[in-house]
Amino acid sequence: MPMSLQIQNHDLPDRLASSVLAALWVGIVTLIACAHVTAAKAAEEASEPAVAFAARMVGDQNRSRLIMDFDRAVEETSYLLADPARLVVDVSRTVFSLGKVQLPPKSFVQTLRYGGLSGEKSRVVVTLDGPVRIERTVLTALPNRKHHRLIIDLVTADEKTFLAAVEKAPKVRPKSRASIRRAQKPKQQEKLTIVLDPGHGGRDGGAVGQRKTIEKDIVLKFAKRLKAKLETVPNLEVLLTRDRDRFLSLTQRIEFARSNNADLLLSIHADSLRQRYIRGATVYTLSDRGSDEVSRSLAEGQNRADLVAGLQLPDQKPIVTDILIDLTRRETEVFSRKFASLLVQRFSDEIRLLKNPHRSADFFVLKAPEIPSVLLELGYLSNAKDEKLMQDPKWHEKAANRTRDAILGFFGPRLGSQ
Repeated sequence: MPMSLQIQNHDLPDRLASSVLAALWVGIVTLIACAHVTAAKAAEEASEPAVAFAARMVGDQNRSRLIMDFDRAVEETSYLLADPARLVVDVSRTVFSLGKVQLPPKSFVQTLRYGGLSGEKSRVVVTLDGPVRIERTVLTALPNRKHHRLIIDLVTADEKTFLAAVEKAPKVRPKSRASIRRAQKPKQQEKLTIVLDPGHGGRDGGAVGQRKTIEKDIVLKFAKRLKAKLETVPNLEVLLTRDRDRFLSLTQRIEFARSNNADLLLSIHADSLRQRYIRGATVYTLSDRGSDEVSRSLAEGQNRADLVAGLQLPDQKPIVTDILIDLTRRETEVFSRKFASLLVQRFSDEIRLLKNPHRSADFFVLKAPEIPSVLLELGYLSNAKDEKLMQDPKWHEKAANRTRDAILGFFGPRLGSQ
């Protein structure tokens, strides 16, 4: 008996040590796993470009200040160049949601341009009418700690000081493509332009429901209701591609948005599917492949709409091979997806949505490379419940309110509402 007890007492520290080692091992594995998750999350965030969502310049003939707001911290390098005199600001890869940047009408600032560079950087170029020096450059976190503000102060200088600063500029600089957008010195405040595109029209009626509801009528009624709600917002101009029952080709719809310098194109539909059980609103952004078979077949049907008038879609291959346009298109697609996600969020608590409601497909009407474009399926007339809802004025009111809220949320910083 004593011998047995002695053996058990010797075993106890070994078992305790083994338990401690096991616990330590579990802790180490957990820490490593957490580190991997954190690193993966950081890598994912790093792969996404920053968004510059607001910019302005203020000042007079003696000094001017550039103010630019980003959704996160960015790396920044600023310097001066000559012939012509200009300020160059290189930042981490950024997409610009700035719209029409206002410049001070009486200052040494002539133009402001921005866009992408080859590689992982973007550039802002401010053209000047004479020599200046950079007095101060500051990048600070805004009160919410997420957004960051870049401030660059410029003051007039003599030629010698300016040229000395130019000599310090980086000698190896990637060729700039910062000519996508250009700010001017407007005397009046510019408006944001929203183009609403009610699908189909004229000889092209679109889908027809079991109750004989015609798609072209439903979407036009909804577009007019949404337009009336948006027109009450200051500095927002709302245009319809069609305001009556008439046929427009897909190319005409895109050209209408482009000729009016649209800041957003929202195409509105209420299609039919072979699968009559499918119902709910769906939001589509552009994709060459399509997210699923239903989306691909829907896009194919929409893209054949011009055949009603004996028209063929133009070949789009040459337009996307241009590097500058392709760069613009990639930036635009980021904004299109952001608006689509916001629209889904606004709908989610009051408007029935299709499962996985944000989808993608190769819709021709979404292909303007410089305009964020989204296609909204209000529902599917092939489903009896959806058809009944889309005939209900109260449902139209709710859906229009939610769409308006999404648009105002998307343009919030530029409208001064957020």
